[in-house]
Amino acid sequence: MDEIEVFDGARITSDLCLHLPDERTVVVADLHLGYESALEAEGIHIPRVQTKTVKEALARLIERYEAERVVLLGDVKHEFSRNLGQEVRDVRSVLDSISELVDIVIVKGNHDNFIENIVSRIQIPVVDKYSLGGITFVHGHQPCDSRPLTIGHEHPSVKIVDRVGAYIKLPCHVFLREENVLVIPAFSPLASGTDITGVQPSDCLSPILSNADINNGEVFACSDIGILPLGKVSSLGDLRL
Repeated sequence: MDEIEVFDGARITSDLCLHLPDERTVVVADLHLGYESALEAEGIHIPRVQTKTVKEALARLIERYEAERVVLLGDVKHEFSRNLGQEVRDVRSVLDSISELVDIVIVKGNHDNFIENIVSRIQIPVVDKYSLGGITFVHGHQPCDSRPLTIGHEHPSVKIVDRVGAYIKLPCHVFLREENVLVIPAFSPLASGTDITGVQPSDCLSPILSNADINNGEVFACSDIGILPLGKVSSLGDLRL
């Protein structure tokens, strides 16, 4: 199973995105481009693979879903306080790679300080909130009362443990049906994700989830064999391979 409809006309996918087929749109969150250069500034050196991986993944999404629009749902860049030189180059490289293929909308996240300076030369809109197909999109770091609502920010993942204690960790979508809120996973290949097993509202980063019934959220893990419905958050503690 590769897609599951959660809102009317909106489908979660195993490709870490939300697909709106009638709008010819895909939505991804939390790219955190420039993460390697931020680590290097702290003396930690890892191979620079993220930008190339994200470019290739976005190109696959655009082709697979025949998209005409890509919504980047916040935290396109990683560094909070300034635009690092390599980070600027990484963000522009990714945006340049898809700007001739699709329209791009950036919904600003808490890491996206100064991103307007990065994208000004290619005139990509940067907004705090975006609406499409009757759904509101925000990053999730600030309150929002609009519903139905899609956010990122949380980097949700689920840890599945086997009988000897080994585990796999999969990014996941979390659908809060009663609250009419969807949380989509991070698109960054370097974001390991936050395990939602046993999570409480006070553990959530987003104020949108501070009063939500998180344990009643429906979990859909993203894997190489498709999207996996795993039941509700409250049942994950009993999940075993």
